[in-house]
Amino acid sequence: MSKNVLAVHDISCIGRCSLTVALPILSYFGVETRLLPTALLSTHTGDSRIFPI
Repeated sequence: MSKNVLAVHDISCIGRCSLTVALPILSYFGVETRLLPTALLSTHTGDSRIFPI
């Protein structure tokens, strides 16, 4: 039985909880990883007309 996991993280170059850190560790332990970057879950468009500050 193969191990599968969905990794929901940000993709960043700095930090301890990003996909760039998690993937090599999961791969080492033989876990097949599916990726879901948190940017895909964001609904914030950055348009101040939609989200006034």
